[in-house]
Amino acid sequence: MAITAIIFDIDGVLADSREAIAHNTIRLMKEFGFAVPDSRVEGMSSAHSAESVLIALAPPLGKDVALRKKMLERLKELTAENLALVKPSLLAAHVPELAARYKLAAASNRRSSARLVLKVLGIEKYFEAVMTSADAPVKPDPAMITLALGKLGVRADEAVFAGDNMEDMQAGQGAGVRSIMLYGMDGTACAKFLKEFVGEK
Repeated sequence: MAITAIIFDIDGVLADSREAIAHNTIRLMKEFGFAVPDSRVEGMSSAHSAESVLIALAPPLGKDVALRKKMLERLKELTAENLALVKPSLLAAHVPELAARYKLAAASNRRSSARLVLKVLGIEKYFEAVMTSADAPVKPDPAMITLALGKLGVRADEAVFAGDNMEDMQAGQGAGVRSIMLYGMDGTACAKFLKEFVGEK
């Protein structure tokens, strides 16, 4: 079956957001009085939801729902304030040509900031669907990918999903979609992906 759609993870694939995520999380933890080494925050995978990262960094938050909610609201503000720290990946520049050939969707464990990131990168208009943790459980649950397929109006065998970690691979495979491990800041990996999907060498 011919591929007619590509679903992308955002962080690590289309956006280099490591600096932004670390900066915002470090500031948040300090504002709320949690003594967590910066290096530990920086080592946390951006694959996980913000909520799960906060609980991992400060286990008492697992039981304090009210404080956790307050911190997540503050993190939303910090994310909006510091969007300039999010940089386009090498792959992001090729989104327009990919959109000329395929239906595009994004599936991100971000909640409220996924569209903001795509907008900052200048590529939001190319995506027919943007699914987030507000729409479905976080990856590796496959529901987000399944929802994206429905929004695009394609079957699983007509789409591929590009993500940068094992949670992404599990989500894509769980949805029955061919899943490609792709780190958007890796020139070799991007060139290989583009050669397959747009014929570039």
